[in-house]
Amino acid sequence: MFSRLFYRLRRPPPQLSKSSFYLFSSVSAAAVPSYLLLNSEPLPSPQTLHEQPLKAVLRSYFVYSACSIPALVDYSPKILDTLSRVPGLKQLTYGIVRVTFFDQFVGGETASAALPLLRSLRAANKGALFAYSVEVDEHEALGSSNAAKDASKPTDPPHKRVVREILNCIDVAADFEDSLCGASKSLFPYHAIVGAGGIDGSQALSHEPDSTLSGLSPIGRRTWVAVKLTAMLPNAHALISFSKCITLTRERMQSARSASIEPSSDHQGYERLHSISQGRDSVPVELIPFPGSPIPSDMDLILSSTEFGDGSCLTAEDIRDLRELYNDLISICTRAQERGVKLILDAEYSWYQPAMDAMALALMRQFNAPPSRSSKSTEQPHPYVQPLVYTTYQAYLRRTPLHLASTIDDARRNNYALGVKLVRGAYHHQEVSAHHNADSPSLSHETQPPVWSTKGDTDKAYNECVRLALSAVKADIEKESSRGQGTMGIGVLFGTHNWDSCNLVLDQLIKIGQGEIVTVSNGVEKVKLSDAVVERVAIGQLYGMCDDLTDSIVSRTISSAPLAIKYVPYGGLAEVLPYLSRRAVENKSVLGGGAAAKERSRAINEIWKRVKRSFGVADTGL
Repeated sequence: MFSRLFYRLRRPPPQLSKSSFYLFSSVSAAAVPSYLLLNSEPLPSPQTLHEQPLKAVLRSYFVYSACSIPALVDYSPKILDTLSRVPGLKQLTYGIVRVTFFDQFVGGETASAALPLLRSLRAANKGALFAYSVEVDEHEALGSSNAAKDASKPTDPPHKRVVREILNCIDVAADFEDSLCGASKSLFPYHAIVGAGGIDGSQALSHEPDSTLSGLSPIGRRTWVAVKLTAMLPNAHALISFSKCITLTRERMQSARSASIEPSSDHQGYERLHSISQGRDSVPVELIPFPGSPIPSDMDLILSSTEFGDGSCLTAEDIRDLRELYNDLISICTRAQERGVKLILDAEYSWYQPAMDAMALALMRQFNAPPSRSSKSTEQPHPYVQPLVYTTYQAYLRRTPLHLASTIDDARRNNYALGVKLVRGAYHHQEVSAHHNADSPSLSHETQPPVWSTKGDTDKAYNECVRLALSAVKADIEKESSRGQGTMGIGVLFGTHNWDSCNLVLDQLIKIGQGEIVTVSNGVEKVKLSDAVVERVAIGQLYGMCDDLTDSIVSRTISSAPLAIKYVPYGGLAEVLPYLSRRAVENKSVLGGGAAAKERSRAINEIWKRVKRSFGVADTGL
């Protein structure tokens, strides 16, 4: 929702209606003093590591107040576009955007600039999922814009600059972890708070890691890197063409069956899903609802010696771009493996997913496999982490419960570690609309859209996947314990802003015997997590959103490494505007239903608490 404030129209300046003008005037009246306040000298520092600076609280109040005004959201593209075209006002507008929305939701302009944020997160026992959130402009990527032809600009194609920056992001993340000699040292401020019953934030951060601890450990490295595949090739349509080839292959496999059966659109029930994940039951891959589930032979369509693969779908240019993308992904995975940094492959629209799933499976089978005894991987100076590559499972897709169950079984049978990032999904409206539009890029030929029809169905699927994934985690821990392998078979990142889902994860961790309820010195009950499960499980939220939920996860648990992770995008202000625009729909699902108003209320309550504290008035919680 908030990101529509950044969307720039490529049209002549729009004319604002009278009501829009009054709305613009009101926003300007609030924005200018907000800019002056937030861009002023530092305000009073927080008293604890978990308490945000007052400037951040004021920023949150302004941002979520704006997000709570439907008319402002509707007219924000016109407002920003108009202001951006007026000399003098453009600089002021960008200045306001920088100290409000940009600082609220973006970690910094460069990976290095985000390091102070990473340190503050880790000091509070929170990890980070680092994401270079710059998207490729298709015209520039294809060399059709004047900017792309300007000799003063970088000569590398835009998508190659994205690849290069991802490699840099991996190095920055690894250097950060290396400087801490593993998460056990970086958590010293957090453990000092737990052990001493609370200390001043500046005191905690002044402690240096114990220099007597030497060497790097793969345990607890919680700075990961997200990868967006559509930004890594000159024309993302090649992924759609590849997905179409895979989909046609599945349809031919389905037609070859003795009876024509459409993939099931119903919930399968947890018991059957669990049986499939354990190999006691199975489902043919062609009967998993669109966009299906990958098989190793999918990559043959672009990697085989046949120049055009399935010639009805892929052009020579597509083949070239897809092979280049895959080679770049191998280079990125190799760097991440050398530096001990986990990679999370982001999901997108369903018409990209078959191609992205095929590449993710190939990468996991290569980089998530245990090293052979003759391998020098364990002799490298950097830690060997598993699983290295994660792929994203969207619970709002009807395929996901069966897809997850099948891939859990495939990973176990083929001896590679499965990396799972479980989210609900962000493009429900677009998926439904595309399914019923013949001119859309949707590839599904099934009767129903690829997504569940209701949020209740999505919630049910998410909960089934939580139980399924944690059951696999339990089995993996027991297998490691009995055989002493020292190599994990599954890792799960639960991406959610839903309190019930987070509670379910913690409840399930207790149920599988990897979490224990303990009473700390002040009589508060917490969930103490085993080291084995902390290395396999994390819970994530977007940076700048639902901080109360993230803080609750941290305060309710005791862990040797961060359980909570923040998704931290970064990039230059002008560069990330398209990213923020694209996130508009995604944030509607998070900030809708009064969520923005709740964030605003939380901010004003915190401001009021600080005011009372400054006057020596005790906070009664009223």
